Amino acid sequence: MIVLAKIALGMAWVGIASVGVLCSEGLVNVKVAEKQPHGVHFHVIAPAMLAPIAVRVAPRSALAEAERKIQPHLPEIQAALDSLRDIDDVVLVEVRGPDEHVEVQKEGGSIIVDVNDADDVVHVSVPIRAVASTINQIAAAGADSL
Repeated sequence: MIVLAKIALGMAWVGIASVGVLCSEGLVNVKVAEKQPHGVHFHVIAPAMLAPIAVRVAPRSALAEAERKIQPHLPEIQAALDSLRDIDDVVLVEVRGPDEHVEVQKEGGSIIVDVNDADDVVHVSVPIRAVASTINQIAAAGADSL
């Protein structure tokens, strides 16, 4: 009986460790709410590590155009992401109109985009570390296929 308990405890620890590894890049948070009476509302929280994993298993042909477009700008993209990681929290862009408000900010280790217009409210939060990892995976896709 004690052996079964130890096995169960070991399996539980493996599960907890797996979740920890999967969430190590942070979480992507997407929330959308349509303002119509019966509008769509959804909220998705997913481990950010899924994006670089998805790029890793995607067919190379599907990534060819993205890789081609990213590659020439990779040093600038990496420098921008490094700078974003190092700066304090700040609003990067804010646009206000008569019936809309858009804000892009760096908060903690994430980029947050909030949009509130006449039709929808949208919130997206993505860890900078996951963006960098995903972009590096896309840029490396061409080299992997050689």
